[in-house]
Amino acid sequence: MSDVLYLAIVASLKDKILKSQLKPGDMLNSETSLMNEYSASRMTIRKSLSLLSNEGYIYSVPGKGNFVCKPEVDIFQFKFNKYDGLNTHIDEVKLISVKVMYPSKKIDKILNLDENQKAVEVKRILYSDQKEIAMEIIYLPYVHHQPVIEDMLKFANYLKPVEEKLAFVLDKSLDITITMPSEEICEKINLAEHEPIFEITEIIKNDATQKILEYAWFYVSPKYLTIKAATPKDSSDKRIF
Repeated sequence: MSDVLYLAIVASLKDKILKSQLKPGDMLNSETSLMNEYSASRMTIRKSLSLLSNEGYIYSVPGKGNFVCKPEVDIFQFKFNKYDGLNTHIDEVKLISVKVMYPSKKIDKILNLDENQKAVEVKRILYSDQKEIAMEIIYLPYVHHQPVIEDMLKFANYLKPVEEKLAFVLDKSLDITITMPSEEICEKINLAEHEPIFEITEIIKNDATQKILEYAWFYVSPKYLTIKAATPKDSSDKRIF
């Protein structure tokens, strides 16, 4: 029952903030007052306040209390998936190469490999309607007795089952730039000379174990990828927190 109650308290306080009944800089009632107002235990109130703080609605000042945050109007929600976010569909993935190797110092450092541990280098081409649209270079830590399964790598988003299983402990970082492709990339995905492309660098880490699951470069022409972001719309008055 307390789990349901703490969410109801969160919803109630959010509603007051979004309707300007509680304005930026206003101090919330004390924990004791909130306990009386919502007929809740101190633990339930603290759980509600913690969630509001994590979501950016309030902040705490030790010895004083909890205050409503100032809206951040320059924050955008950016949802990105390098496979599902393409302007076209992927109907085929071809492996160019799969190698078990000692990586460069840069790759070794990023993957945080153990001493003398090898890495798996995978190069793939993604096709749409029999046309090469993207190239991907992937590095994975090589684990003995757990060989890379090539059939698995023939699926575009081959890590999706792992990502769904570890959804709450995965940490992803992206670096998206426009660059001029190398000769190899131009050749593999039939780019015109001097045609710029997106270079998307992605690192996927298991935050619980601090192990790197994947380090990858994804190259795709801007004609096949559009990046969009929008301000969050949690309420009808579109206030942003």
